[in-house]
Amino acid sequence: MKPGLLMAQLLNRFIWFDGALQKSLDARGHGGVRRLESMTMIYVHAGIRRPSELARLLGVTRQSMNTALRELEEKGLVYLEPDPEDARCKLVSFAPEGAAMRADALEIVMALEAELEDRLGARAVGELGRLVSMDWGEPPVLRGKKAAEGKKKRA
Repeated sequence: MKPGLLMAQLLNRFIWFDGALQKSLDARGHGGVRRLESMTMIYVHAGIRRPSELARLLGVTRQSMNTALRELEEKGLVYLEPDPEDARCKLVSFAPEGAAMRADALEIVMALEAELEDRLGARAVGELGRLVSMDWGEPPVLRGKKAAEGKKKRA
């Protein structure tokens, strides 16, 4: 791979997954879920329930996250409830009305992973899962060419 393209390739593969999920949900009658909404649902499924944390992880403003959550609420997919630990905050929960769509989405994602195993092999998909699950640490702040060169020399 050409140096400097890893980020683009990771993004392309995410878009492959999300595009297949969106088209498959549409085909099953669950259309109209935007990328930010589907990404939000994935994080809620992973246990992230605070809107501020969802916004941080997804790299959007709190205002954008609140808009997405309102739209998901209107679609009957999530609801916001008071946070018992902080009365100023809300927590996101899955709405029972969205159970069929969530079940379909999980089935689709699992089928996409199986499709990847068919295309790339179980070993490659397992290795990919291992690599993206590793702790990469906090994102670094790189300041100029000399800082990068100094880190190479120390390594």
